[in-house]
Amino acid sequence: MSEADVATKPAEVVEQPAAATSEAAPEAVPESVPEAVPESVPESVPEAAPEAATEAAPEAAPEAAPEVAPEAAETTVAAANGQDDKNILKTTAKIDPDNRQKNNKFDPSQREVSDDPVAIRKQVEFYFGDWNFPQDKFMWESCGGAENKPIAVEKIHSFKRMRTFQPYSAVVAALRDSEFLDVEGEEGKETLKRKVPYQPVANARAKTEAATVYVKGFGDETSSTQFDMESFFAQFGEVKGLKLRRTPEGLFKGSVFVTFATEDAAKSFVSKDPAPKWKEHDLKIMTKQAYCQEKSDLIRAGKLEPSSTTSKKFFEGQEGGGRRNGGGPRDQDDWKKRRDHDQKNGFRGGRGGRGGRGGRGGRGRGGGFRGGRRDNEDRGNKRSRDDDNGGEERAAKKVDTKEEA
Repeated sequence: MSEADVATKPAEVVEQPAAATSEAAPEAVPESVPEAVPESVPESVPEAAPEAATEAAPEAAPEAAPEVAPEAAETTVAAANGQDDKNILKTTAKIDPDNRQKNNKFDPSQREVSDDPVAIRKQVEFYFGDWNFPQDKFMWESCGGAENKPIAVEKIHSFKRMRTFQPYSAVVAALRDSEFLDVEGEEGKETLKRKVPYQPVANARAKTEAATVYVKGFGDETSSTQFDMESFFAQFGEVKGLKLRRTPEGLFKGSVFVTFATEDAAKSFVSKDPAPKWKEHDLKIMTKQAYCQEKSDLIRAGKLEPSSTTSKKFFEGQEGGGRRNGGGPRDQDDWKKRRDHDQKNGFRGGRGGRGGRGGRGGRGRGGGFRGGRRDNEDRGNKRSRDDDNGGEERAAKKVDTKEEA
């Protein structure tokens, strides 16, 4: 996705380094593979939104997976490839609560100026590609999604990672030779669009998740970390996207999500023997799906507390996530009470469902929480969706019992 948006995700562990009382962490901008957002936007892969744009990144784990908070969660389970966490690099940087930009150290301006046509095309085609485009809010809205509206080349050239490509005329010349993009318009006012409009594909997001791996052990971020990791993972196959995982304040967690071209390529990377290392240090490597499942299991076992917030995930024009239940602070023991309640009830709630059973506001046969305030607050939650059937089955049993009586 663009440097600003990025990515997807079910339950990300909010590994939060301790907040610093004074200036602590250097600047760090989340980015994944190429970027597409101008200056103030954190990047995940390439950047794609103008300076004031905010991140919308795609998800990182299965959508319904709960989020976890403690940083310790990352080190509780050994890596899927048999490695433990004893020899991996840990992050030591602390969050600067007063200046988010100091938490993100990504700085493409330190790269040498270039007019390399191959590098120019690769970067710009990434912005429009099927991996980044649907989850890059700036690019999607600027081009009208599948409407394929043209965007000014000048705007693309203003993106952080594009500014090192000079002069502007070299950028236009390189893009005219693209087999993926069309350049139109008079000199100095050129526009750009895909030759073939983006078309939503069934299960596209699920396929992307299946081709994504979780890797931890990169230590603290430097201005070149994004580029260093792009080169590192490129030696193991075609990389569609690389997202540095960050705290809500923008500090690098020391782990990434990497999306390969195919699910088989991702599995091949995870099963490599000997396992890849980063600067002679071990890495914790597992599929993204396994990572999300691991966190979900720890939450259900009461070993991790679900995070009170979820990052907004933009995909094909729709945005979700946000703070749950109105955004207020949570009772530290509340999640345990809810977990115990769910376990006693087999993880099935008591929603009344639609069509009269339970009705709105809890009226009708449903009773309890069905159709009431809690039902509305949990709407969109996977567990709540599963509860529909559970609620209806119990209601049906009550009816049968009355008839027998």
